[in-house]
Order: sequence, then structure tokens, then C-alpha cells
Amino acid sequence: MLENLTTKLNTLLIVNYLCRPHQQFLEDVTDSYIVAACLDVMEEGCSNKNNIEFVEKISQKVMDCFNLGVTENSSISRIRNDLEAIHADEQKLFAMRVNDHYQCALCGKCFTSLVWFKKHLTNKHHWKLHQANTNEHCNNAVGQFLFMSLLFRDTCDSYKMCDGARSVCNAHFEWLYDSALKHSKYKIWLWRMITYTLSILGFRESFEYKWNISVNLNGGIRNNIPNDNAVEIQVNNIKRELNTQGANKSYESAKQICMTTQVIHAIKQNLMRTSRTAKSKSTRPEADKSGDIMKMVEFLRQKGAIKNVCWNSFQNFREPLSGINAEELHAWIGEQKRIANMFM
Repeated sequence: MLENLTTKLNTLLIVNYLCRPHQQFLEDVTDSYIVAACLDVMEEGCSNKNNIEFVEKISQKVMDCFNLGVTENSSISRIRNDLEAIHADEQKLFAMRVNDHYQCALCGKCFTSLVWFKKHLTNKHHWKLHQANTNEHCNNAVGQFLFMSLLFRDTCDSYKMCDGARSVCNAHFEWLYDSALKHSKYKIWLWRMITYTLSILGFRESFEYKWNISVNLNGGIRNNIPNDNAVEIQVNNIKRELNTQGANKSYESAKQICMTTQVIHAIKQNLMRTSRTAKSKSTRPEADKSGDIMKMVEFLRQKGAIKNVCWNSFQNFREPLSGINAEELHAWIGEQKRIANMFM
């Protein structure tokens, strides 16, 4: 969805994609939609001398304008209600489980299969088990894109600021989107991240997990990177040192490098600090992207208010979260719980 929407902006006239990294270009596109949406609500009259209150009021108006909040009619509320109802039905069924079979509390008949037991209750005793609502609702593609843009920018900012609580909070939404779009690897990773902080770890360990969710390599604010990126950097450093040994590398030499790489780097940094040695720049200078964003915003504003923008390619758009099957998701959660019980 993100790539398709960006192609609508006549990108060849705005950004030279051969020179601009793909990630930065996506950030420009998401920022342009957010800026354009803020300009729409600002024109409706929203001013305040206090900058914090001004930004808060603007953001709230954007959320209300696109119905981006978690309301009773949103897909997130529907999924939550379905999961709660399915879980309640499951508890009633397992209350009638005896050893390795199910025994009907009304007639005493036994079943070894849960599926046949459910059919017996619905057909014979007229039980009404909850059926998940699978009706897909058509939504504005731009509104959903804006929601994901805000989620993306907020998650990036939370890692840069080492705000673990915000990262975990956003992980709930990201997990739902991964569930809807069938990204199995990230779905499991985010699920484990959430369960560790909320259920498995104690209060103190959970706080430390959030506190150390990112690491700062260069110093200064907003220079933190996620821990998995730091591990990747360390692995590349180890590989680089190991390749210098040529044919002489072995398991023992790799083990020695793993144990000494960080220590040697710390000693080197300490010597450079003591001798006041100038450190060579290894980071790229920040590019001024305001011109690109301004052109994108101008292009979007030509279409009118952002909430009314409709692309022809997305006439049959369906909200991603509306495609989540609550019964399948509940079964997946139950399977993950069983796996956790086996290894803990």
C-alpha cells in the first residue's frame, strides 16, 4: 500500500530515486501526508500561544477528522470484542473437559473431538457460540495510510528517544497489522516482545527491558538505535576482524574476537578521548528534505482536503485490520501459549 500510494506523486519530478535512499524517500512521503493533514485542520481555525497545547490540539483534530482513534466502531474494538467472546466460550467448553474427552453437562454424552462437541451443543441443546464478524468495511485508503504513517513515524521516534513504553504500545498495533498482512516472522517477534513486557517478566525486569530497548553509539539525544541493529553492527565488526585472518581463522580465533572486540573498541575510544584525537566522521550529513516535502504537499493540496483525496487505484480498498479472522487469531494465540508453557 505504501509503495502504491507513493507512485501517485509523480516521484520522478520530485525526487531523484537514484540518489535518495529508499527509506528516506518513504519518510518524506509519510511526512508530506502528515503535514498536509495538519495544514487542512489548521485552516479550519486552530491556534494557541502555547506550542505544546497547539500541537496537541492539531494532532487531536487530525485524529478526529480521519476517525483514527480506537472507537467502539473501529476494527480494533471489533477484534477485541470477538476475542473476548471466543475466549469466554472456550472457557465454558473446557469446564466440561474430563481427562482426554469432553462430557456434556446437559445429557452426559462424551466426545473426543472438540469440533463434534461444539456441533452437539449447537444442534442438540441450541447453544449459541459466538461467531466472529467477518464483514469487511470499505474505508478511505488515504486515512489508513495516514494512520500507518503516524504509527511509523512515532515508532521510529520512540526508538531514537529510547522510549520503551511508547515502542511497546505501538507494538500492539504493529502486531495487528502483521497478523492481517500475514507477516509471520514479525508477528511472532512482536508477540514475544509484548508478552515478555506484560506477562513473563516481573515489574522490575519489564521496566529494564523497556529502558534498554535501544542503545546510543554516538552520544547525544535522538541518536539511539534498536538493539537488534546494534547486534548487527557488532556481528559485522566480528566478521570483518575474522576475515583479516584469512585461512588461519578458526573457531577459537572467532571466539577470541567475540570476547575482545568490544574491549578493544572501548580502549581505543578511551585513548582517543585522553589524547584529544579528532574522530573521523563516519555518518552522512543530514540532507535538507524540506524542498521535497513541500513539493509533495503542494501536489496533494491540489487535490483538495486530504480526507477527501481518492485515488482511482484504491476504489475497492479494504481496511487491513478488517481482514483479520478473530477465530484464527484466537487459535494462534492459544498455540503460542502452549508453546510458551512447554519451554518455561
